[in-house]
Amino acid sequence: MSKLRMGIIGVRMGGGYGAKMHEMPDVDFVAMHARTQQSLDTRLKLYQDEIAANPTPYTDLKEMLEREHLDGVVISTPSSTHHSLAEVCAEYGVNVLIDKPVDINQENIDRIIAARDANNVRMGVIYPSRLNPRFSGIKKVIADELLGKPICANLRLKFYRDQEYYDKGAWRGTWAFDGGGSLMNQGAHQMDLLSWWFGKPVSVIGEFAALNHKIETEDWASGVVTFDSGVKVTITTTTCAPPKMDKVDFDYHAENGSMYVAKDAVHYSSLEQDLEELDTPHFEHPVHEFIDALKNDRDPMVSVEDAMHSVNLINALYQSGREGKRVTIASREVATV
Repeated sequence: MSKLRMGIIGVRMGGGYGAKMHEMPDVDFVAMHARTQQSLDTRLKLYQDEIAANPTPYTDLKEMLEREHLDGVVISTPSSTHHSLAEVCAEYGVNVLIDKPVDINQENIDRIIAARDANNVRMGVIYPSRLNPRFSGIKKVIADELLGKPICANLRLKFYRDQEYYDKGAWRGTWAFDGGGSLMNQGAHQMDLLSWWFGKPVSVIGEFAALNHKIETEDWASGVVTFDSGVKVTITTTTCAPPKMDKVDFDYHAENGSMYVAKDAVHYSSLEQDLEELDTPHFEHPVHEFIDALKNDRDPMVSVEDAMHSVNLINALYQSGREGKRVTIASREVATV
């Protein structure tokens, strides 16, 4: 099989995804798009100096798609722009891997799904935590009830971001572009894990606030989520926890035992087995998994539909905070063509 021709849209976080593509022997990393020539020039120099990659830079997306005849792209831009970029790529028959969160609301997500289906392309979402052996092990513990019936859990995300972080990336901490703060941006990975582990979220009650930053959205959020499995999970996310340690703790309780898991360690587990050996992922990174999906003509591991559950959970918590009441997350059919 000939090499897949791949590109990236967005060169900050997307730059790392381009490097992942370049290291794969069955990929030609041929193109990259950004809004400004300055961003492209900076990234291109890094590629040339550090990994000997030389993708053609474009500020015009349609020109890139017309000239390069790409098999796939990775979109890594401000969250609210994902749907419009995915629509253009789909119109050119290009498969798409979208950075987390898939977008900021259900309306935009429906547009992504409609574009995918109308143009018969494949789309996936980047959630690397699903390829972490510790987290896939937790998934097996819960799904196979290795500690008995799941009962409840707690998740705490304690990050620190200074004001410069928000000021430097002007789209961060805005409703229009970021879709939220500590919950939507920093917490997106963890909200996806909760939906992956426990099923669809069905209701939430919560609060949020900007406690220590000058931003539109929140730097603290907390709530109680009920999933369709019946499990209840308390969550807290914040970017107000100096120094910058980026701590994430997850406590899980079932009828026959418990687990206390940190971002980088297992503090305690009632299991006799090593959590990380229960279900070893087949891929190191979502980019590798996406390339394999294209080569083998299958859907990517994390679908747009999978990814929308965490977005709906987050938006329901925001709605609950604004209205001061529990919010039910409606089970809805996605748009089809």
